[in-house]
Amino acid sequence: MGKTLAILGFGKVGSEVARRAKGLGMHVVAHDPYASTDRARAIGVELVSMEEAMTTADFISLHMPLTPATNKMLNDEAFAKMKKGVRIINVARGGVIDEEALVRALDSGIVAQVCLMILICSLVFHDLIKFIETHLKCCFTRILLIYFLNIAVLGCS
Repeated sequence: MGKTLAILGFGKVGSEVARRAKGLGMHVVAHDPYASTDRARAIGVELVSMEEAMTTADFISLHMPLTPATNKMLNDEAFAKMKKGVRIINVARGGVIDEEALVRALDSGIVAQVCLMILICSLVFHDLIKFIETHLKCCFTRILLIYFLNIAVLGCS
């Protein structure tokens, strides 16, 4: 209750996530250059700029396609604008997050938790395990990674 969810990509899935978050008492904002203001207003969602979405959110949920404009859109510059302790859920494409910048954001505490449904193709499974092991040694956070059909929940406290 009282937390702000920013939805980046307000299509069918993003809209449904918004409806459910509103039902949990969350304040929901969204950014999508193609979204209808009337549709957003009908479910109680405020359409905002990308910067406002990132600076006000306690939780960020990603739902956009991977395009040249969205490729690595969550990078060092974007993470620097976020609230300390933000939680990120990526159900979009792996390439929308710069994974090296994400590790730095986790290490610094800007990002407290992250759920990645998919990673960029160049990060193969054994590299993923090494990535997780290295990261878990140098930060205090919980990571939920879902990699294709393999589910790994790793945490350190």
